[in-house]
Amino acid sequence: MAAKSWYNAVLAGLRKLRDDIKDRGDKVESLESLMSFGMGSSWNSTTVSHLMCGHATSIKSCLSPGFLVCDKCHLVKYCSEKCRTTHWPKHRSYCSHPYLGETWQPSWVTERRDPTFLYASNLLTLYRPTIDFWGDLPAMDCLQLPTNEGSDYLRPIGDLKLCFAASGDIRNLIRTINSLPADYSGYCDVLLNETNPVLVNRNLVLLFILLSSGPSLEEAAEIATHLMYSAALPGGGAEYVKRCVTFIYRDCDADLSFQRCLDTRGEGKVYSVQPSTGTKRLLEMTHSTYPLSSALKSMKDTTMAPDQLDSNEKYFSSLKPAHRMSFQRYRETGILAPFSMTTVNFTQPNRFLFSPQGIWMVPEDANPLFGWDVSRVQASGIKHGTTPEDIMGCLFFHIKDELREFAKRVKELKIDIHVTSFDAGILAKGITIGALPAFEDTSFDRIVTGNLVDFVGMRTCLADWGPLLNRDNEFASVLMQTKAWDRPRATNQWGPHAMELLMEKCNRIPGLEVKIKSIFAQGLRSPALFRIFDSLDAFSENEDAFQDYLRDQDVDESVAAFDLRLRTKHRVHPKRFGIPLDAPGWQKLPDLSSDEFYDIFTLGGANLPVRFLEFEAMGSTTSEWTGEF
Repeated sequence: MAAKSWYNAVLAGLRKLRDDIKDRGDKVESLESLMSFGMGSSWNSTTVSHLMCGHATSIKSCLSPGFLVCDKCHLVKYCSEKCRTTHWPKHRSYCSHPYLGETWQPSWVTERRDPTFLYASNLLTLYRPTIDFWGDLPAMDCLQLPTNEGSDYLRPIGDLKLCFAASGDIRNLIRTINSLPADYSGYCDVLLNETNPVLVNRNLVLLFILLSSGPSLEEAAEIATHLMYSAALPGGGAEYVKRCVTFIYRDCDADLSFQRCLDTRGEGKVYSVQPSTGTKRLLEMTHSTYPLSSALKSMKDTTMAPDQLDSNEKYFSSLKPAHRMSFQRYRETGILAPFSMTTVNFTQPNRFLFSPQGIWMVPEDANPLFGWDVSRVQASGIKHGTTPEDIMGCLFFHIKDELREFAKRVKELKIDIHVTSFDAGILAKGITIGALPAFEDTSFDRIVTGNLVDFVGMRTCLADWGPLLNRDNEFASVLMQTKAWDRPRATNQWGPHAMELLMEKCNRIPGLEVKIKSIFAQGLRSPALFRIFDSLDAFSENEDAFQDYLRDQDVDESVAAFDLRLRTKHRVHPKRFGIPLDAPGWQKLPDLSSDEFYDIFTLGGANLPVRFLEFEAMGSTTSEWTGEF
C-alpha cells in the first residue's frame, strides 16, 4: 500500500507538471516545486502556506483563505460569515474557555491553597527518560558578518570554517547559515558535534530531509518542522521519514565506525562520522510499533498531569489570555500548527520524540517557543495570515520559513556539514592530529563551545579549542556561555529569605511600595509576586559575583597560556540577554519596554542569569573597535 501511495503521489506530480506546461508554457515552475510526496499537514495532505478558513470538521476543512477574525478570541479566521456561524458550535468551547478571561486566576488562588511547586516534598516525580530536544536559549548567529568579516565592503568574505563543539540543537547552525549573504561565493565548512547519540542522529535525519533531493523545499521544511516539535506526523510524512532512516543507516552494523557522505540539492555534502553503537537507539525508536493512541496518552500524562497543574498555571499566569489558549491547544494535541487547523491527517506518532517503548521523552518544562525570537515569530505568522494571538501558529510558520530558507541557502551556496558524535575534548585532539581531513589545517573562524565551560572548566575548554582558532583571521573567536556561574548568593531562588529579599529590592524603588502593597498582602499565593520575583535577575547587575567567577576560573592565566584574550566588548553576541550588541560599555542591565521584556523573557524563555564570553587571538586588531569596558 505504501509503495502504491508513493507511486500515485509521483504520478500526480507529473500530471500537474504536464498541465502547467500546457497552461503556462515557459513560465512553468521546476519539477521539484511541483512534486508532492503527500506529506503536508492539511486534511488532504497538501502543505500549509497560508492560514485557511477555521471551519473544519473531522473529515475535511474549508480551503478558502481566512480573513474574518473571531472578535472574541482572535485565534481563528474565517472566509465568510457563513463559515463563522456554521463553525460556532464547535468553536464555542474554545472561545469561552476560562483561560481567555482577563480575570482568570490559577487553581491555587481560587482554591485558597499554597501552590504545590513551593515545596519540594509535594513534587513526586516518577522517573522517565528525557532528552533536551529543543533547548532553551535563543539561537545565535555566530558570524555576525556586518560587525566582523563583512565590515569591510571592499574586501570579499573568504572561506569560513565553523565549529559547534557541543550542540545538539541545530538552530544555531540554521540561524548562522541563513545570515550568510545571498551572493556569498566562498566555501563554508561546518562541524556539528554532540555527545548524545539520539540528538546527533535526529539532526542527521533532519538535515537529510531538508537538504537532499526529493520533496520540494516547502514540503521538506513542513515535515521537518513537525519532526522537531510535533508528537504526531501525517501518514505520508512518517513513511518518508522511515524511508530516509533506512537509506541513511543501511549496513550501519558492518563496521565499528559509522561513516556517511550524503548528497544535497547543491554542491555541498552532509558527512557523518560516529561510533556505530550510537545509531542503534534511533533505529530502535524508528522501528518501534506502538500505536498513536498510546503515544499521545504518554504525552498527555506528562503535559496534562495533575501534579504539574500548578507549575503549568504559574507559567500561564504570566501570559496574555490568547497566548494561554494557544499553548493549551498545543498541550492537548501535541501538534505545532495554527490554532484552527484540523489534525485529522496526523495518524502516526513522531517516534523521534518517544522512547522505543512509546514513552514521551520531552522534559516537563520544555517549551517549543523558548529559544526563538518572538518578534520575528509573530512577523512570520502575520505574513502567512495568522494573528499574533495564535503564537503557536505563528511559530509553525516561522520555523518552517527558517528551515526552508536554510535548505535554499545550502542548495545555492557551497556548504559542507560534518555531523559527529564525540567527547568535545577528544574531538579537539583528533582534529589536531588530522583525524578529520576537512579540518586538518586546524583553523576555525568560529568555535561555539556552548556551555562546555560548566562541565569541564574554562582552562580545559580553552586548552582544547584555543589552539584550533584561525590566527590569520582577526575576527576569529571562541564563543562560550555559562549557566553555572550564578552561585546561590548571586541569583534569586525561592527560599526562606526570598520574601525579605524581594521586599528589600522593591523598597529601594521610590513610590513602588504603594503599588505592590496588595501583591504582598496575598503572600505566596500571589501570581503577580511570582512574576516579580522571577524577573528580578533582569534588574540585578551581579557584576561583582561574575568577576569572582572569572577569577575562580583563572581566566587571566588561562588566556595568557593559550595566547588569547577575553573581549571586553563583544562582536558576536551580547554579554547577557536583553542588552544590544552595540550597547555602551557602561550598560550592565537590560533597558526594555514591558512588551520587549514579555517577548524576550516570558514568551522567548531567555535565561536571565546566562552570561556569554568571547575570546580572540592575542594578536587580533579588533581590540581597537571594542572601546570602553
